[in-house]
Parts: sequence; structure tokens; C-alpha cells
Amino acid sequence: MKKILFKLLFGLMVIALLPVQVAQACSAFIVGKDLTTDGSMLYGRTEDYPYAPDGGRHNQNFVVVPAKDYKEGDKIEDESNGFTYPHLSHEMKYTATYDAARGDGSNGNFGAHGFNEVGVSMTATVSATPHDKILKADPLVKDGLPEASMIDLVLPRAKTAREGIEIVAKTLDEKVSAEGNIIVVADKNELWYMEILSGHQYVAIKFPQDRYAIFANTYYLGHVDLNDKDNVIASKDVEAVAKKADHYKTDKDGKFHIADSYGPDEYTERNRSRTYAGITLMDPKADIKYDDQHFDLLRKPTDPSKKYSLEDVFAEQRNRFEHLKQFTADDLAEPGKKVDTKKYKYALGNENVIDAHVYQIKKDLPSPFGGIVWLGLAQSRNTPYVPFYGLVNDTYGAFKVRSAKYDPTSWYWAVWHIDQMVMKYPDLFGTSIQDKWKEMEAGWIKEQAALDQKYSGLTDEQAKALQGEVTKESMDRADVIFKQIKATEKEMEDKIREEKGLEADFVYDGYNKANLMAAAEKDSSDKKPETCQEALGDTSKNASKTQDSSVVFSVLLGVLAVCGFSLAGFFYKKSKK
Repeated sequence: MKKILFKLLFGLMVIALLPVQVAQACSAFIVGKDLTTDGSMLYGRTEDYPYAPDGGRHNQNFVVVPAKDYKEGDKIEDESNGFTYPHLSHEMKYTATYDAARGDGSNGNFGAHGFNEVGVSMTATVSATPHDKILKADPLVKDGLPEASMIDLVLPRAKTAREGIEIVAKTLDEKVSAEGNIIVVADKNELWYMEILSGHQYVAIKFPQDRYAIFANTYYLGHVDLNDKDNVIASKDVEAVAKKADHYKTDKDGKFHIADSYGPDEYTERNRSRTYAGITLMDPKADIKYDDQHFDLLRKPTDPSKKYSLEDVFAEQRNRFEHLKQFTADDLAEPGKKVDTKKYKYALGNENVIDAHVYQIKKDLPSPFGGIVWLGLAQSRNTPYVPFYGLVNDTYGAFKVRSAKYDPTSWYWAVWHIDQMVMKYPDLFGTSIQDKWKEMEAGWIKEQAALDQKYSGLTDEQAKALQGEVTKESMDRADVIFKQIKATEKEMEDKIREEKGLEADFVYDGYNKANLMAAAEKDSSDKKPETCQEALGDTSKNASKTQDSSVVFSVLLGVLAVCGFSLAGFFYKKSKK
């Protein structure tokens, strides 16, 4: 009996401690071409990895996936959840920014974002949690379409942005969704925004070019004209399921409101803080309050003459409440001490970001170029945004290193290490590193504009013929920048050695406050054990009604893990006597 109980407890602990492999802390933005300084469409996302003990420490690889032919019966097989889907006989080349841990049997690919060879680009996903009532009426399916396969499903197939959305919609109709998600797909002519609302339900809109949007891990669509087939792609039962779930909500005009019907009753704090920060940064006079019931997705700046630049959206992804003095980024809280949640909030530029990217889509560039991705691996608060065309047929070697721990030859790990040193030693570095990158980015923006001018107006065939030349330019630039990154890393290490001594922590193991706080809480619980009943009671008492069901579930699993460890230890000690 003891052996059976021990095995059961161990199983609970393992399940409880596994990270849920969806990026439940991402945020994103879109700026239509009518609102940008150069007439390009801008969109992007920060991918967060908030899972202790590896929060913010999850290597990413920027790669090119070659075009490939498949035989009948070949399938996408997702290791994260068992999702499968038939390959086409021929699939196009595309770029992706994969998890380095892909292929180890536990992680999944998580391609994150990329361009394909005909200029379609995509970022996937911003995770979102449907309302509990919705999930009862139209549940998610374990082996349905997951975030981890989204890029590998769409980019090898889609010839246009609309077709990318249609591919996802068809897959959801056939295979159902594994998760609530938000995706963005673009080509040189248009951009689409899609909310995957439940197992079978979804709504996508062609994004209006005179609007901008800020969104985090929840739903934002209000009323949408579902009969507008030119600008809307929606599941046929999206209203019916909301009614079936007894959660059909309307706006002030009595029209079906998608986010209120399918999303949680209230935003979680981390979704509220990032959305509010993003909107008020982009439009300081926006007519919103922090505690508004919801924030509209489609927004116009209060100043009708306002135009947004690349620097503006880089700043949005780096933002740490610099413009909101009443708030402080919660990764500055002191481990082991009670956190004032009215002051400390989850920032856009937080410690868990592992990949920041901005897509700049220019109509004058030939379709094979796609546009430019400004890639900022690791934490956005201290990463340089470096430009690459979608046309490239290879990427720089430092982007391909797959180590799970710090590796000096890796782009991701070098920038990650720089960020960790900044945060560990703010008295030494302050904002100097971010200021350094901003100065360099200003130069790259000018250089990139000149290249764009050089390549604009080419035919698609002329563009394809230049793939080798453009790839070499990309490699040469990446080599120069990586050497600058490594020189900066060394200068910082030398400064720490000089100012803090030879025994100083050079932060190769990281300086993530959530990880440190989790460790502090574990130490505290080890010193002051409590019964499972007490722990569960505290959890149910303190769980805010604003939290998504997945968050509450994770908390309960964490409690079970603690209890499991305690009971397992008890039986282990008893058996040793």
C-alpha cells in the first residue's frame, strides 16, 4: 500500500511541476499602414516563458526551413500534444524562430513567427483562456491544433494572408483546437487578426489600416459584422455556442460582443497591466482607465496627426512602466518579501521575454522579400533589434546553437547574459546597455531604408535571383553585430570584476526574480510546513475571481506538488526507520 501511495504521490508531483507549454504571458501589437511614419504595416509580439525554475531562460533558434517534397501519408506530428496533419506534396520555404528544445520528445516546435517564400508572414500565438462556461459547451481537445504547430502548418502552405487564416479555420473545423489563441497573418497587401475562441469557434478580421491594437493573453474583439465575408472569417456557430453556454453578451447597442461572451469575466492583472501600459504609451491621452471592464481592440490615436515609427514599437515592447510612475515592474520586487500588488505589475518588457520581434511590411518590396523582421532574442528590455529580410535562405551560425544552458557561441545566450548582468547590477549599468542598442538601431534603420530603396520595384523573379546576395549581406551584418554583442558582454564582465571583485556573481545561471521568489517560497514552506488541508484552504480563499481557470489550476497543482513532496518525504523517512 505504501508503494502504491508513493507512486501516486510521485505521479501527482511530476504532473504538477511540468510547465504548461503554451506561452501564457505573451503580448502583441499591430499598427496599420495609415498610422506609420513610412507607410509600412507594423506588427509584433513578445514571447514570454514564465515557468520557474527556468523563467526567461529558454533558448531560441532563428532558422530557415527549406522547401520540401513529401510522399503520401507523411504528416506533421506534434510532440507537445499528439496533433497530426497531412503534409502537402510540396511545401514552401519559410523562416521560423523555434524552441531549441524541439525534438526532445517533450517540448514541441513552437516556431513562433516567420516569413515564407511568397511573402506571407505570421506570429503565433498570444495564448488566451476561454470562459469556463464556454469550455463546457465547446471544449478544447487534447490533440487539437496547438500553438506549437501553428507556424509549421500555415507558412509552408499559405499564398496570401487570407489563405493563412482559412487554413487555420479549416483545421479547426476538422481537428478542433487544443488551446485558446490569437494569431496575426500578413502579406504585402493586408493583415488579418484571428481569435481562436474555443474548440471549434473562431473569428478573424481584416485589420483596418487606420487603427492600432495592443493585446495580451485574453480576447478583445467586440461586435463584428459576421455577414461581411470580405473582411470577416468566422465559424458558423460562434453566436450559437455562446448562447448554448449561457454566456451570450452584448455591447451597449445590444449587439453580440465576442470578447465578453468568450473571455473571462474580468482581465487578469498581468493582462490588464500590459494592455493599459501599451495603450497609454502609444496614446497618452487615450480615454481609458486602468480598471475598465475591457479595452477596445481597434484604436485610433487621440492626436489625428500621430504617426508611429519603428522606435515607437520597440519602446512598446521594452516598456517597464517608465511613463506610469504609480507602477513598478514586478521583476524588481524583493524575493522573500510580500509584494504590494497595487504597485508591482507585470510589464511588457519583463524578465520572462525570450523572443521579441517586429515585422515591417513594405508594399514596395517584391513579395519574395516579405518585408523585414526586426529580431530581438531574449529579454526585450536589453536586446538589440536586428533586421533581416524574409528572402534569406540561411541564418547566422550563432542563431542555431541549441544548448539548454549558457553557451558563449549562442546569440540568444549572449544577449540573455547581458540582460542578466544589467538586472543583477543596476548600479553599474543602469540604462546604458539599452541606450547603446538604441543608438545602434538608429544606424541600422537608416541602413535598412537604403537597402529597401535598392530592392524596391524589382519583379518577383529578379528578387529570387538575388537570394544569395541578400543572404550574404544578412550573414555579414549578423557577424559584425554578434561581435559587438560579445564585446559588450566582455566589457560588462570586466566592469563587474573591477567593481565587485573576482568572487562576484557573473550571472551565468540567471537573475530571474520569479525563479528566486519561487525558491524563497519553497525555503519558507520547508521551514514552516503546513497541512494539505490548510494549503488548499488558503488557495481557495485567496484565488481572485479575475484569474483564468488555467491559472487557478496551476496553483492547485503546485499545492498538490508541495503536499506530495511532504507526504512522500514522510513515508520515505518512515520506511528508513
